[in-house]
Amino acid sequence: MGEKQSPTEAKTQLNATEGVYSLASEIVIGSIAYVDEIRERLNAELNFLTGEGLALELEEAVNPPWSFFILHVPRGKRQGEKGVACRFAVAKAVSDLLVNHVESNFVKEFISRSYNYWSAGDREDLIERNAENMNKLRIVRRNRILQSLYDYLADSQVLMIEGFARFRLKDYWKQLQRMVKRTSQEFMAAKDYLEFVRLLRCFIDMQEPKIGEVHIFINAEGTFFLCDEAGEVIRSEHLRTPSFTVSDGEFNYKDYLLSMLITLVPQSITFHVSDLIWDCDPLQTIQQVFGERITRCPGCARCKQLHAHKK
Repeated sequence: MGEKQSPTEAKTQLNATEGVYSLASEIVIGSIAYVDEIRERLNAELNFLTGEGLALELEEAVNPPWSFFILHVPRGKRQGEKGVACRFAVAKAVSDLLVNHVESNFVKEFISRSYNYWSAGDREDLIERNAENMNKLRIVRRNRILQSLYDYLADSQVLMIEGFARFRLKDYWKQLQRMVKRTSQEFMAAKDYLEFVRLLRCFIDMQEPKIGEVHIFINAEGTFFLCDEAGEVIRSEHLRTPSFTVSDGEFNYKDYLLSMLITLVPQSITFHVSDLIWDCDPLQTIQQVFGERITRCPGCARCKQLHAHKK
């Protein structure tokens, strides 16, 4: 390796068009938009390596609009080890930059461009939901990008961040776009559901109750029936309704019971059900629609007998 150059000498060897640094033994990182961010991350990595006894040197050079960080390994007995550490430090610094900073900007711009017909409030909600989803797999994505960068630096001493992100990470950006689209679908489904519940609540509030008290029994197999406060079965034809089948907290014909209750408009509704059925989505919907009219039996003799019964 040639003698170490000063920052001034290094600048003269930066190609004005390509932004390429000539010393093959060193790694050059170039950026236009993320100069401060990459400087901060590189310094953090170098400080860590210094604490581990692997000191590396960092210089900066400017060739507008590009800024360059020149990272090179001093000669010595541990030069090979330091070279590997240098390569990993750059890969980690840039992968952290991309996952913790660049991808959030990408998502915001993609939502602003692709969902400009949404209200500003809905777009902000979508951005927040995507941020929550991205946090769940942030480490996985960072490690994949880190490996890609580390492999890239095995064959190249020059890393232009914007170019690498644009041309080498196309699948990564497509994955984020798919995530946004999936989240937007979930967001609209949730919004439609809330509007559905709101409309039903308004309808219920406008109706005069047709019955004072209804007790709903659903056994472990999902078979249900309705009784009045005296224990008499309401509208016996409902007993011919297909039985509910419970699976992972869900039961079939889930809209039937809601429709029945909307028709009856009870003043109060008491459920005699197990924990599994009480927490399932269909009953959650009924609870949201009827609100304070809903109560759950704490465990009367009749519902205990019902839950203990097996077909």
